[in-house]
Amino acid sequence: MIVHNQGIYTQRMLSLPLLQNIADLSTSTRLPKIILAKYNHDNSRYYHHILMQKKTGGTRPIDSPNVELKAIQKWILRNLLVRLKPSPYAQGFALGKSISDNAKPHVGKQYVLSLDLKDFFGTIKASHVFSVFNSVGYSKKMSYLLTSICTLGGYLPQGAPTSPALSNLVCIKLDYRIGRYCENKALTYTRYADDICISGNKLSVIKKAWETIKKIIIDEGYTVNKKKELLSGPKSSRKVTGLVVTPELGIGREKYNYYRKRIFIEFKKNPIESDSVISGILSFVKSVDTKRHKKLSSYYHNLIMKTPSML
Repeated sequence: MIVHNQGIYTQRMLSLPLLQNIADLSTSTRLPKIILAKYNHDNSRYYHHILMQKKTGGTRPIDSPNVELKAIQKWILRNLLVRLKPSPYAQGFALGKSISDNAKPHVGKQYVLSLDLKDFFGTIKASHVFSVFNSVGYSKKMSYLLTSICTLGGYLPQGAPTSPALSNLVCIKLDYRIGRYCENKALTYTRYADDICISGNKLSVIKKAWETIKKIIIDEGYTVNKKKELLSGPKSSRKVTGLVVTPELGIGREKYNYYRKRIFIEFKKNPIESDSVISGILSFVKSVDTKRHKKLSSYYHNLIMKTPSML
């Protein structure tokens, strides 16, 4: 009885839905118990497995839930997961956060270390997801049901709307272990999904941190993608989640030239139909680099002015 009351108190304190059993979930979601119950075990038949092409080459496996299961997952995301805060080091999949927020803390640093967590979602076990639900006051039965709805084959599926938020909540311990170590060494740490970034001004300190942080990552059950380990310094371009962080935050010259060429190609293909694509490019650049946005906007405007049919 005491444990039961503590669970309800925790849920109320965190403004979470009061869920003690499948009947409560049925009432809250307005879905029949028979529908919810069918997702309480093996859900593999309710997912569509596809391979998505990566921009950098290769493929990424995506497991997309059916319409019904996705609707239940979205309810859990909106009513439960968004009310639980990730660590302050998590910048990806966090409300109001962007790649700019992830890059800003590293602006002006002499050295930038980038690490990548291999098969990020596939590494996060159902037992870790269960612990998230159980730790915020849900009973073991309720936590098991919520976990079953949000996992596939014992892991987080890449393609479920709940997976990004759950990955951040599972990574809280990892974030604090790395974050506190870095703070003690005058280093800066942020994580954007599976991208880990550490920056500082002393090469010896960051080199030592490199090995220590990899040990923490392995200890927490993750694997470092050796192909994506990168330490950049004063003689090279320092980037964080694709943005240049020296001497100031922006897209950098290389990306600027790429977007300028892309605008030219899209415009020449079809000046009218290309407007939405080019507007998307300009909108993104504006969100991360106002100076180069002005230059690209001016370039696009000049292309329009030089095309008689557009006037």
